[in-house]
Amino acid sequence: MKLKLIIATFLSMFLFSAAQAGSFGMGVTGGIGMIGAAGSESNSESGSETESGEDATASNDIGFAELYAEYSFGDSERFTLGFAIVPGSHDISSRTLKRTDVEGTDPAENDTGTLEVNGEISDHHTFYAEVLLGGGVYVKGALSSVDINVNQTNSTGYGTYPNKELDAITYALGYKGEMGERGVYKIEGFTTDYDTYSASSTTTNSVSADLDVRGAKLSLGFKF
Repeated sequence: MKLKLIIATFLSMFLFSAAQAGSFGMGVTGGIGMIGAAGSESNSESGSETESGEDATASNDIGFAELYAEYSFGDSERFTLGFAIVPGSHDISSRTLKRTDVEGTDPAENDTGTLEVNGEISDHHTFYAEVLLGGGVYVKGALSSVDINVNQTNSTGYGTYPNKELDAITYALGYKGEMGERGVYKIEGFTTDYDTYSASSTTTNSVSADLDVRGAKLSLGFKF
């Protein structure tokens, strides 16, 4: 998994930093973003049933909080490695998505009823690296791990989809400044692309969905 490589790099750099000039930092972040998702479901059953909603898109505007800890290397502190977590969970869609199956000519071969589903993001952990370009402007790359939880309400006979852990990659551009002797603030715009969610249901139907988030953050912290 990609996160294993970034974790190993982070820990090795952290241990090496004991003999280097630099500073530790920690703080809190407030952010806003838009979750966007597009996916499709394939039905493995044969028969004459008709279905609506096999392809779907979803979006949700969110606000979130983040906690971070980081180390900036060298006297100039141009290179930073850090770790961040987003507490809680956030819905992928602003509304519950529905799919209705209508009975066809052979009731024995058909599912009938309504499927309601929404997904949520939780347990969001991120390892990141920042490079200061000059004048307070920095670029950032990050790898994240996140749980995708499927919240589903079924009619009798429908299958369920599993929760899954996905990786994600983030690119960001930001500005970093100081407040007093030890205070730090950051303003950042970012885009995050998650791995594709692909899974089979307990009735062997299959679904595939792409997920991304775009937004902005404001961080306040201190260094020592």
